[in-house]
Amino acid sequence: MLSVSAFGGPGRQAHTATRITYRGWAGSIRLANRSAEVVVVPAIGRIMRFAPAGGPNMLWENQDLVGQLAAPDRKDWANFGGDKVWPAPQARWGWPPDMSLDGSPWTARVRPDRSVVMESPTSTAIGLRIRRTIFMHATAARVTVRNALINASDKPAEWSVWEVAQVDAGSVSMPRNKRSAFRNGCFEFPDNRPPADALTIHGDRIDARRHVTQAYKIGGDPQAARLTVRKGLWVFSIAGPQRSRGVYPDEGCSVEVYSSPDPPAYMEMEVLSPIVTIGPGRSAELMTTWTVKHARD
Repeated sequence: MLSVSAFGGPGRQAHTATRITYRGWAGSIRLANRSAEVVVVPAIGRIMRFAPAGGPNMLWENQDLVGQLAAPDRKDWANFGGDKVWPAPQARWGWPPDMSLDGSPWTARVRPDRSVVMESPTSTAIGLRIRRTIFMHATAARVTVRNALINASDKPAEWSVWEVAQVDAGSVSMPRNKRSAFRNGCFEFPDNRPPADALTIHGDRIDARRHVTQAYKIGGDPQAARLTVRKGLWVFSIAGPQRSRGVYPDEGCSVEVYSSPDPPAYMEMEVLSPIVTIGPGRSAELMTTWTVKHARD
C-alpha cells in the first residue's frame, strides 16, 4: 500500500492519497482529508465513493456487482454505480455504452499535488478517450473533477461532456430557470415522462422524487448548474459551470435528473457541457465541484 501526504502548513497534515483495494477492486486510490474522502476505482473507470469523514457514501453502488469486472465480451451494460463520464448526445452512440469508455480498466496515477489522473482506453467506434482529474481540497469536504473528452481521431468531432453521478436517494433537487425555454423550467424526456406526482415545482428549484414503478427523466436550463440530494443527515451537491451561449444536448439541457424504478433503486444527477467541435488531438472539458455538509449547516 502506497500513501503520500500533502501539508496545509507546518506540522499540519492536509490530505493523503493512498493505494488501496476497495471492496475487491485492486489498484483503487483513496483521497482523504479531515473532512471527507473520495475513492477512485480505475479497474472500472469510476469514482465509487464520496463521503464525509466517518459518514455514509453519497454515491449509489450496485451491490450485485461489487468487486467485479466487466467481461470484454459482455453484451449488456455493467451498471456498477458511482460516477462516470459519457459523451453526449447519447443518440450519436446508442446503447449500450462503449466498453472502452465505461466499464473497462483505465490507467491512473497520483500527481505530486495529490490529485489523481485517470484515463480510459480509446473508443475505436467514435474515436474518443476520457481523462478525469480528481482534486481533493486540503481540508474541506470538497472535490473538484475536471472531465475531458479527447479526440483521438484524425477528424473534427462534435460532442458534449456529460457527467453522471448515481445516488442512493429518494429525491434530487434541480435549479429552475424562471426564464426557461421549457414549460415550468423543466424538459420532460418524451420517452420517459415523469408521473404526475413525481415533481414539486418551487420558485427557484424543482424537486424530483424517485418513483418505485416508473422510470423517468427531466432536464433544465438554469444559469447555474447545481444538483443536490439529501441522504440522512448529509447534503451532497454537484455544481457545474455557469451556462454559456453554446448549444446544449437534449433540446438545451445543462442539468438532468433520472429516476430508476425498483430494482435497482437509485437516481442520477447529471451535468452537461455545451456541444463543441473538438479538433484532432484536442479536448473538450467540463469541471464540476462536489461538496458534502451536515444538513444543519
